[in-house]
Amino acid sequence: MLKTQVQELEANRVALTVEVEATKVNAAYASFYSRAARSIKIPGFRQGKIPKAVLVKHIGPDSVKEQVEEELVQEVYPQAIKETKLHPVSRFELEESNLAEGQPFVFKAVFEVRPRLGEFNYKSYTSQVQREIVDEESVSKVIGQVREQHSKTEPVENASLEVDDYFSATIEVAHEGAVDSELSDEKAAHKLVENDKLFSPCVGMKVGEIRTYQIKIDSDEEKNSKYYGKTLDYKVTLNRVSRPTLPELNDEFAKQLGDFESLEALKTKIREDLEERAKYDAEERAFEGILDQIIESYSFDVPEAMVQSTIDFFIQGLDRRWRQFGTTIQDYLRNSGKDVNEFRETFRERAVRQTRTMLLIDAIGERENIEVTDADYREEIEKRAKEYNMTVEKLLTTLTESDGEENVRFSLRSQKIRDFLLKNNQINYDMVKDADINKGESDA
Repeated sequence: MLKTQVQELEANRVALTVEVEATKVNAAYASFYSRAARSIKIPGFRQGKIPKAVLVKHIGPDSVKEQVEEELVQEVYPQAIKETKLHPVSRFELEESNLAEGQPFVFKAVFEVRPRLGEFNYKSYTSQVQREIVDEESVSKVIGQVREQHSKTEPVENASLEVDDYFSATIEVAHEGAVDSELSDEKAAHKLVENDKLFSPCVGMKVGEIRTYQIKIDSDEEKNSKYYGKTLDYKVTLNRVSRPTLPELNDEFAKQLGDFESLEALKTKIREDLEERAKYDAEERAFEGILDQIIESYSFDVPEAMVQSTIDFFIQGLDRRWRQFGTTIQDYLRNSGKDVNEFRETFRERAVRQTRTMLLIDAIGERENIEVTDADYREEIEKRAKEYNMTVEKLLTTLTESDGEENVRFSLRSQKIRDFLLKNNQINYDMVKDADINKGESDA
């Protein structure tokens, strides 16, 4: 039987005092001595038969106390947390302890807890957002992209190199007369895109032509380059020019793409997908707008441990992305001269907001009793199995082995809370073209 007492300290921080009865303390000591007698070798004594006094002298009384204390705390702390219905978000600090064999054991653990949110409003807000207009131009744009994906690239004789052409070339890059073999390439293959900094000077070249020019390395993306702020000399010999040939736009083309009887059937499917995406994207903007208003109207302190955990999440994701491009956060810190703590602080404002958002969303779900049923979970698994082209049983097994069920249920509950907020708040849409939506996001 445990005796517990909770003392609230500053915001989101508590002290949990736990008293363990003497019989349990004695059992913990006895268990320790039994294990120690079997594992320690002391001349003159058989293993397993070493007297307690000899063990204590050999190990040291302070060491014995320290190990028994650790074992007891690790055993009873989770039980005390469950009984007090606390929600720790940080490791505990042991501030007081009076362990002694034959006596009740009292210890005090101090830690941060998940904040208990008071009353806040999350209904009757108004969110004004943009929603993309889906028209013939939108459909034609996607059709064009699909045709481009299925185009065939063939060499073009006597052609001048143009934007969107593919080309192969021998490229020699030098700095102050010294050729850099890492940047140079005897069999380079590229696509010439609009405003291509490195190869725009090659526009108009013919096969066999040699062109020399200089490029200054000074953009923000190039700050980590060893040539930043310097000028490189390029010598390009054009070996081949190729251009994509688009497939003819007809019913046969549509049939090749899937279960479409005609080009019109393909266009109908594209329009439906665009409408669904436009609706989802607009609802996401509306959802974010509602959350912004809720956060602004209700302020509360966020536990530092949760903020640091969110920062860890951000940095881990950033590091994964950077590694795809051959660099790491450690490389960035070394090149920028920044301290790791200084770097982490740049994420604080965003992390605090993200943590507040998560806590508010979860609180709304609790107050509205929004849960994911087994039927909801099964329906989602069947949907995903179809998308992944695998059996339901196989997907269920995969999720069980990877502890993925909890993530699926979390995602479904978040979606339900999102839908609840959209339904219980006023959403107004401004219908605009796709280019205007992108422009608004870029300006923001």
